[in-house]
Amino acid sequence: KQAAIISAEGDSQAALLIANSLMDAGDGLVELRKLEAAEDIAFQLSRSRNVTYLPSGQGTLLQLPQ
Repeated sequence: KQAAIISAEGDSQAALLIANSLMDAGDGLVELRKLEAAEDIAFQLSRSRNVTYLPSGQGTLLQLPQ
């Protein structure tokens, strides 16, 4: 029980530090993390054989016969 309380207090303190850092430095770190996550997702998808890339904005699927 004591370990759970200490862990929760640590999580609370970490969240407070992150919130304060974001207020001071802006959300540049969040944008960087989003870009890193997008890069990782693109890398994982590029290795998958079940993914087909379609050009954007051309309505490729709309031109298929029904």
